[in-house]
Amino acid sequence: MLINLKKTEDELWRQIWNIRTDVRKAIKNWIEIEANPSISDIEAAYNLYIKMMQEKFLPVEVCYKLWNTENQKIVVWKHKGKVISYIQFQLSSKVDLLGKAKICALETIASDDAYKHLSWNTLLYWEWIKYMKSLWFEYLNFNWVSYEFWDSDFNSLAFFKRKWNWIEIQCISKKSLWWYIYWRRLRKYTFVKKIVYFLLTNLYKDKYLQY
Repeated sequence: MLINLKKTEDELWRQIWNIRTDVRKAIKNWIEIEANPSISDIEAAYNLYIKMMQEKFLPVEVCYKLWNTENQKIVVWKHKGKVISYIQFQLSSKVDLLGKAKICALETIASDDAYKHLSWNTLLYWEWIKYMKSLWFEYLNFNWVSYEFWDSDFNSLAFFKRKWNWIEIQCISKKSLWWYIYWRRLRKYTFVKKIVYFLLTNLYKDKYLQY
C-alpha cells in the first residue's frame, strides 16, 4: 500500500476527511513528538516492541535492535514525558515503480495500548507522512496487508490503512508449503502460535530472545 507524497499537504489532509477528528484529538491531548529520541527513549520504544511481539507470540531475533542510522529513522511519541509509541521506517524501499521513484517504507511500529484513548495512532501516521514528505520522498510504502488471512490483526490493520486512501498494489509472493499451511490454516489458533513460539525460542536459543 502506497501513498502519493507528491500531493500537497492540503490535498493529503483533505483525503483523510474521515479521521481528521482523531488527529485533532491527539493534538489536544498533548501528545509530544520526538524526531530525535534519546538513547533512553529508544530503549523504551524497544521495550514496547518486545511486549507487542510477546503478545502476538512472535519471536524476536537476538540481533534485532532499534537505532537511528543512515538508512533507518525512529520517531517516538510521548505523553507527559513517557514514551507511548514509536514508528521506525526505512529511507528506501524495495517497491520499484519503474525504478524512477524515491520511496521510503514502514519498518516496525509498537505502542502502549493503555493510551489508545488519546488517539495517538492516527496522529503518529499523519506526522510521519508530513515528515517523509519534507524529506522529498515521492511515495511512502505502508507495507503489505492481506484480506484473506483469518487473523483479526490483519483484518483490523487493513481496515485502518484503507482510511488513509492509499494506492493499493496487488502483489504475489512465493512461499514454502509449510509457510502457507501455517499462515493460512493454522495461525488462527492461539495454541498453535504458542507452540511454534515456544519451539523456535527454545530450539534456536542463539538466534531468538529468551523471555
